[in-house]
Amino acid sequence: MRALRCILALWCALATADAGAIADCSKPKTKTDWLLCSSDRAATEEQRMALAFREAMNRVADREALLKEQDAWTAKVRDACNDVPCLVQAFRQRAEELETY
Repeated sequence: MRALRCILALWCALATADAGAIADCSKPKTKTDWLLCSSDRAATEEQRMALAFREAMNRVADREALLKEQDAWTAKVRDACNDVPCLVQAFRQRAEELETY
């Protein structure tokens, strides 16, 4: 199961470009990486958000603006989480926002 999740995470990382860094669970470096690697639920929500980001990038005219917005969200919202429930909620809300683009 862990191997399948890592393969899927790698695929999402390649497919989403800068949607948000997919954690390298063999060497988690940040607090967010540790949280993602410790929770299948958080990893699943991250993948959902990454897919919503990729689809939004295909719909918007100003991709650069969306990319800057995503980077700001990552720094201000995602990286502010200190536990899995916060991270799951952040990913869910961001995915819902991105689905409206």
